[in-house]
Amino acid sequence: MFDADTAATFRRTVAAAIDRSDPVKARAVMIDAGWLDALEADKAVAVAIVFREQGRTNRDGAALDDVLAGELGIGEVAVAYPGAPGQRVVLPAHRHATRLLWVPDHARDELTVIDLDTALDAPTVRGIDPAAGLLGLHERPAGILTELPGSAWPSALAAGRVALAHQLTGGARALLEMAVAHARHRTQFGVPLTAFQAVKHRLSDVLVAISAAESATVAAATAGTPASAEVAKAMAGRAAAIAGRNCLQVFGGIGFTAEHDFHSYYRRSLVLDRLLGDCRTLERELGAQLRAGALASERIANLDDAPCVDLHSPGFGSP
Repeated sequence: MFDADTAATFRRTVAAAIDRSDPVKARAVMIDAGWLDALEADKAVAVAIVFREQGRTNRDGAALDDVLAGELGIGEVAVAYPGAPGQRVVLPAHRHATRLLWVPDHARDELTVIDLDTALDAPTVRGIDPAAGLLGLHERPAGILTELPGSAWPSALAAGRVALAHQLTGGARALLEMAVAHARHRTQFGVPLTAFQAVKHRLSDVLVAISAAESATVAAATAGTPASAEVAKAMAGRAAAIAGRNCLQVFGGIGFTAEHDFHSYYRRSLVLDRLLGDCRTLERELGAQLRAGALASERIANLDDAPCVDLHSPGFGSP
C-alpha cells in the first residue's frame, strides 16, 4: 500500500517519466520507473496517480492497456479499441507491438489475443486529435489466435473506465488551472477578469463538475462495480466537456488560436471520452438499467467505507 510520502514520490517519478513527446519512450521510462510493479501492489492508488498525470501533462504511455491486461491476466499486450464503425484504434506507445488484444465491441465479451506474424504496422488516425497519434486498423491482423473467456471482461471494462475517468478529470483540472491563471493576469476595463461575476460563475461550474467527477471516480475505485465505473466515466466525460466549453469562454479570442494549449487538451478529452463508451451513451445505458430495476440493489457509493484513494493527500498535490 502507498503512504502519503510514497505516493508523492511515485507521482513525481511518473510526471518526469511521462513528460516525453515520443509515447514509446515515455512508456519505456514509465515501466522502468515501476509503473507495472505499482499497479500490482496497489492498483487503486497507482491508477489514480498515473492517469491523472497523463491527463495533466496531456501525454500517454499506453497505461490503459496495462490496466485491462492486468484484469484479464494476459501479460503485456496492445489493445485494439473499438473506434469509428469498422475501425479499431491502438494507442501510439504500442506502434511496434507483437501481441494484440482484439476487442470487437465494449458491450460484448468476445475477446481474442493475436500473436502477430509481424510487428504491428498501422497508419496514424487523423481525426479530431491528430496529435494523439492513434493507430487505425480496419481489419484484424494475421497471427496466431487465442480466444479468451469473456467472464473477466466486465471487470476489465470497469477498471478501464475508472482509469479513463481519472485521466479525463486530470486534463479538465489542467484546463481549469490555465483558465484561472489567465483570468488573474488578463485585465478588462482596468481590472482582472476574475473581478467579473460571469467569469467567476463559469470557473466555479467547472470546479464543481470536476470535484463531483473525482468523487465519483474514487467511489468507483472503492466499489469496483460496473455500474459505479459507468457513473464515474460518464461524469468525467461531462466534466471535461464543461471545462472545455467554459474555459474557452474565459480564454476569449486567444483560445481560438491554434497555438494555444487549450486545443490540445480539449481535443484529447473528446478522444478519451469516446474510448470505452462516451458519456452520453453511458448515461443512456444507466437510465435504461434504472428503468428496468437492474440497479435496485446497486450502491454506487457507500458513505460508510473509507475511499481507496485520497485525492486530497500530499501524493496528489501539484508538482
